[in-house]
Amino acid sequence: MSIEISREIAARLADEARREGISVDELLERFISERAALTSRVQTNPELPVWHLGGAGSLHRRDLYDHAR
Repeated sequence: MSIEISREIAARLADEARREGISVDELLERFISERAALTSRVQTNPELPVWHLGGAGSLHRRDLYDHAR
């Protein structure tokens, strides 16, 4: 896979890889794996809380507002 990036970004990536003593490819693989680890911890479909409010039963609008018909 390839992506187009600006010269500025390419230079920043190369500088960061040089500082860490690895190739740009290895640096990008590290970024991708770190991102994947972060996103895998986040639930994609979190459950909504269930509130048990006692024996209220089903409420109708007229039960809440006096002016409802």
